[in-house]
Amino acid sequence: MTAFLATSPTSLPVHMRPRLIGALPLVYPILTALQVRQIVNEVVPNQAEVDVGQLVVLLTLNRLLAQRPLSRVSEWLAETVLPDVLRVAPDQIYDTRLGRGLDRIAPQLGELWTRLVCRAVQVYGLDLTVLHWDVTSLYFEGDYTASDLARYGYSRDERPDTKQVNVEVDVTHDGAVPVHYQVLAGNTADITRPRSHLQTLLHFLARPELAAYGFHPLLVSDGKMITPEAVVGCHRAQVFYLGPLADSTATDAVLRSVSAEELAAQPLTYRPQRATRREDEFVPYQGVWRPFPFEFAGEQVLDRVLVVWSAGKQRLDVQKRKRHLKRLLTALADLQAKLNTRRHKQRAYVEPRLAAVQQGNPAKDWVDITLTGTDGALTLTFCINRQRLAQAQAVDGRYALATNAAHLDAAAALTFFKGQDKVEKRFGTVKGPLRVHPLFVHTDRRIEATVFLTLLALLVRAILEQLARQVGLARTAEQLCRPLAALQAIDLDGADHRRLRQVADLTDAQQHLLQVLGWTNLDAYVQLPPHPR
Repeated sequence: MTAFLATSPTSLPVHMRPRLIGALPLVYPILTALQVRQIVNEVVPNQAEVDVGQLVVLLTLNRLLAQRPLSRVSEWLAETVLPDVLRVAPDQIYDTRLGRGLDRIAPQLGELWTRLVCRAVQVYGLDLTVLHWDVTSLYFEGDYTASDLARYGYSRDERPDTKQVNVEVDVTHDGAVPVHYQVLAGNTADITRPRSHLQTLLHFLARPELAAYGFHPLLVSDGKMITPEAVVGCHRAQVFYLGPLADSTATDAVLRSVSAEELAAQPLTYRPQRATRREDEFVPYQGVWRPFPFEFAGEQVLDRVLVVWSAGKQRLDVQKRKRHLKRLLTALADLQAKLNTRRHKQRAYVEPRLAAVQQGNPAKDWVDITLTGTDGALTLTFCINRQRLAQAQAVDGRYALATNAAHLDAAAALTFFKGQDKVEKRFGTVKGPLRVHPLFVHTDRRIEATVFLTLLALLVRAILEQLARQVGLARTAEQLCRPLAALQAIDLDGADHRRLRQVADLTDAQQHLLQVLGWTNLDAYVQLPPHPR
């Protein structure tokens, strides 16, 4: 720690207090470059003692650095250097003011987000030519009886006991930067979203600030999004799409239309990251194009599907089939052993039990099952149908990627599709370090405002990672911020009522990180106002 130097006995320090700086030097410059405070105050004009732009910056930093419940923001603030950086006193930050701030920005969230992303495109050169689209969920603890957004629904967080909201989001392929999102009711089915999503995305890209860049996006999604309506809509809007076909008779037919020999003759250059660690064991992906028609409302388009074979998927398919077969055969043998005993003497009782053990198990298509006889003399026989089993095995490891992007070769199509998990990985941050889900904000306006703050925090984290990659640091935002988590400044109060603030000695890791990123000037975090508070 830098020593406190005094010129007279009266100026000797009488009290030393630590103030947390933490990872502020990594994230605060990004919020400043995005002009968050200015943009918020332009869109939501106000004359408050603490302006709404200050509150948004403060709460975003809270999501980035502390993740404490909204009721404890002032306690966290008092422990940091932020009161002097933001010119906001801890006693000015109380629950009612925070709630009013969320209410003030709620009607303008769409405009705020769009302006901030446009600013990010301008400052950081975000590439919107390939976007990954998905729907994720965030759960909220509490009753939310008056909420139209917080509903019980399919829980991706494995928390069916809690209400949730769904968030539809588009992230860039390069860096998974969130650039477009919409909050949906927690019981919204993914399959209902393609048309509405396409409309809102096109409206977003039509903004003059973005239209000038001429983005003509390739929209990558999962199978629930590749519907005939969505595909035809993409053609009408001149938007490229890419995603897997859902299971259907037509999908099965196109998968079977390619022979194993034809696939083997078309290895793909795509390599997953994990393959570089054991190159000698890696089996290349294979892919062959086939034409594929879509029809909606009397309009038909002819696109392409890439029939892909993967050794990893083949192993998974084989393992799943073994599990399904074992479960079905075991259940059938158990039922067979009980025949003609007690209630199992009655055919009317056995038939529903037989249907129940087959329900939802795909192995029923590969097993011949026969129940014969009368009450008290029932016979159950079953055996694997080798022909149908072989037909199923013939498409092991295969899936079909549909697209209207004629400029994509097979390797590029597979590469872009494999980036689809970027959406859920980016939102894994929300469900981990950012911890949005346990908040208690019991109105829809505040739920939406809280999600906005969280998306803004995700935007900052993604930009931080992008900046780090540009200087050769391939690290997550959490890995970047962790070395600075304990960084402190020391307040030195003298007997003459003077106050000084100095940065504690940096560790080698902290100093190296700041030097590599080019953010070594910490003056902004130790400056004090002319007079003590």
